[in-house]
Amino acid sequence: MITIEICIGSACYVKGSNQAVTILQTLLKDKQWEDKVEIKGSFCMQSCQGGHGLGIKINGRQMLGVGLHNIQEVVEEEVLALLS
Repeated sequence: MITIEICIGSACYVKGSNQAVTILQTLLKDKQWEDKVEIKGSFCMQSCQGGHGLGIKINGRQMLGVGLHNIQEVVEEEVLALLS
C-alpha cells in the first residue's frame, strides 16, 4: 500500500491542501488505485515554512515544489514508479 500524507496544518490549508486532497481522491478513482494508495492527513511538515510548497509525503519521502498547479502530475508520476 502506497501512503500519501498531506499536511492539513493552517498554512498548508490556506495554500490549498484541502483542494489537493480532492484532486488526489479524483486521481485515485480515475486510475482505479483506491486499493493500492491511501491518502492521510498530517500535521505540519514544515514544507511551507521552507518555501517548498504544500506539505506532501509519498511513502515517507517529502516531495518538494508541489502545489495545486502540479500535484496531480507529481503524484501520478511517483505512484506509477512505485507500482512498477
